[in-house]
Amino acid sequence: MRELSGKVAVVTGGGSGIGQGMVAAFAGAGMHVVIADVDLPAAEKVAGEARAQGVKALAIQTDVASRDSVEALAERVYGELGAAHLLCNNAGVAVFGQLADMTDTDWRWLLDVNLEGVVNGLQAFLPRMKAQPGEKHVVNTASVAGVAAFAGLGVYVATKYAVVGISESLRHESAGYGLGVSVLCPGVVRTRIFESERNRPAELGTSKPFVPAPGAGSGRVPEALAQGLDPLVVGRRVRDGVRANEAYIFTHPATRALFEQRAANIRAGFDAADAWRDED
Repeated sequence: MRELSGKVAVVTGGGSGIGQGMVAAFAGAGMHVVIADVDLPAAEKVAGEARAQGVKALAIQTDVASRDSVEALAERVYGELGAAHLLCNNAGVAVFGQLADMTDTDWRWLLDVNLEGVVNGLQAFLPRMKAQPGEKHVVNTASVAGVAAFAGLGVYVATKYAVVGISESLRHESAGYGLGVSVLCPGVVRTRIFESERNRPAELGTSKPFVPAPGAGSGRVPEALAQGLDPLVVGRRVRDGVRANEAYIFTHPATRALFEQRAANIRAGFDAADAWRDED
């Protein structure tokens, strides 16, 4: 989607972090923006910043874990702005800790937001976008943890691997109706994801305090996030990735080594299968 000016971008989780960076980058390119977030005051603040750039901006309280809420978002977008040219399924949360310590509610929360949030966005918007003439694009936010696993992030990794797979499948399916598809796989970004608990539904309780396993290398997450990439830089990277219809939008070239190690391990598995002889 080369021409962005005058088109409409919808960003879930747009009230902070990467979503806020996307909104700023899209508004800077002349796009009208919809900031969908469970935190309405945060969404309204970002909408005000976007309007200052001379574009239309709607702040809509949205719980991506609720199909009804996301359907209502789509109805309002099409009712008030007439189209959604760019959908960014971006909202996400994280729980930190070893898989052996995860609870049913930890799994439920991340699956609801990180995976069902993407599913709900696609279910609500794709039929409308498919019928809509002209170029359009979907960006699903995964993570470098969607192409390489990490200790202490197993539940998060599971959801992000799924988002990568969904995005790859959608890209295979959608070229016939003019829909570009990208999956965003950022490394460490300066966001509030370590504060995800602030938006956890009360009925799902709270997660256990995170104590990293010896040698897991995940005990400095808050410090690493504080030193991460500026979300606005990520937003600009996404903007340019949409224009180029990149299948995978990476933000941290150094994380290539993580994927290459995983790929080497997978190749070794195929090599072992090739050399294996069943003697039974």
